[in-house]
Amino acid sequence: MVKIIPKIIPSLFLWGIFGYVVLQIPYPESITQANIIQLLSFFIPLFLAITLTLNIFLKNIFISTSLSLGLIFLMILKSLDSLNLVTGILTAIAVGLLASYFRKINLTKLPRIPRITRLRKGI
Repeated sequence: MVKIIPKIIPSLFLWGIFGYVVLQIPYPESITQANIIQLLSFFIPLFLAITLTLNIFLKNIFISTSLSLGLIFLMILKSLDSLNLVTGILTAIAVGLLASYFRKINLTKLPRIPRITRLRKGI
């Protein structure tokens, strides 16, 4: 339980920042009318909050970042009214390939690597 508390605190802090942004920053009529400050102040805390929240469960920051990037892409496509079956599937495939690239190979399950003792005796 003590090991998970340092992971929960930054996540809760970023969700609090995201909630503050949603409640305090005036929102535009659509995403195309938003200025850069509104977009960055919304998407950066959301991206970091999703990443750190997923990292609590997945325990791999690269896979968590890949999945949260995919969720942000899907949200942007939905807000631009460009999300359909094809773009959703292509985004899911791209995120899946990106996450599979960062999957760790567990070296402890591999058989023990033999030492090179025969070469020493031959020299």
